[in-house]
Amino acid sequence: MGETDDSQDSLRVNFVRAQRELQAINNSEHASSSEEYQKQARRLVERLRVCNTQVQHLSLFSSNETPDDYSTNELKLILVNAYLGEALQKLHVPDNRVSVLEEAQEQYRLFLGNCFTLGTFKPLSEAERRLLTRHAEGVVQSTPSASSSNAINPASAGKGRNDKIARYKQMRAMQQEIAELETKLSLGDSAKSDNDEDMDEVEREHAVKLIDLKICQVADDMSAISDEIAMAKQMEEMKRRTSESVSGDARTADRAHESDWQLDSDLPRQIDPRTGQQGRPIFDKNGRPTQPFVITNNRQRIKDGVFRPGWALPTMTVDEYLEQEKERGNIISGGGKEPDPKPEINDDDHEALDAETMKQRDWDNFKDDNPRGWGNRGGNRG
Repeated sequence: MGETDDSQDSLRVNFVRAQRELQAINNSEHASSSEEYQKQARRLVERLRVCNTQVQHLSLFSSNETPDDYSTNELKLILVNAYLGEALQKLHVPDNRVSVLEEAQEQYRLFLGNCFTLGTFKPLSEAERRLLTRHAEGVVQSTPSASSSNAINPASAGKGRNDKIARYKQMRAMQQEIAELETKLSLGDSAKSDNDEDMDEVEREHAVKLIDLKICQVADDMSAISDEIAMAKQMEEMKRRTSESVSGDARTADRAHESDWQLDSDLPRQIDPRTGQQGRPIFDKNGRPTQPFVITNNRQRIKDGVFRPGWALPTMTVDEYLEQEKERGNIISGGGKEPDPKPEINDDDHEALDAETMKQRDWDNFKDDNPRGWGNRGGNRG
């Protein structure tokens, strides 16, 4: 590669500023939804877009070259797409979240594509290489939904969890190595290096480590973005269905309101009991009536029933009801001959008087022997 010109110098300056701004946002104490945080994220996205445009204009990366053909400063520029994808993820755009995530996903794919083209990636296992290749080609699907979660193999889930833990430990170790290299670079000539050539090697190693770390981070971010895109699309679909349902209810209410005064509405016509088919429309296409009709006011009938009690009210008095039942023959009147009154005993009939007296005595004796309620209290039990 030849010497850099003024456009490359400005690109290098913008890239260094973008790195510092990204580090400041990652270490920020502000909430991700706060105005200050979003202001910094938008400014970082704009700066990285400028860097990306400059890189494309210069056509720095080519499949015909190897990483050794690039200087250290030029090799770092492969991170522009990855940084832009990370910055886009930090934007809080609820109304346009899907498109922002898809753009971030595309930037990550461009980053992985450049890494695979140039061969600037750390040694990977076959599973990691296959996963990153699928990410770069955009064929990775989101995590299965809850409805199909029962079909997930527990062994595969455990293996995926172990892979994530191993990848996390690997990233922590790489971050420590990068921190040590940055310490050496900050010390300069007074550190372990004795000449500029050693410092160039340290800076080169630092750039390669940054790219390797970013590849690991992008692998996790791509999976998270795929899941978030799926959920965001589901939320948009739910909102769309809700809005359609609300608008449909409004249209139905409007049609019902119109049917209150329209003589020939779109409502289904009544069934003719003689033929078993729907009746004819009231008007023909020319507006002439096809059958007799009666104009009624259902609205007034409904309005009158609004403040009525919830139970059935009486429609006649008791006397009116009895009179009605009597007319129907449900009440029996009259009857047989009443019994004759008990004849009085003649005072001169001594036998009748003695018999009555004995009857009363016997009754009194019975009541003395059997007091009232005696059998109910259990006193007659043996």
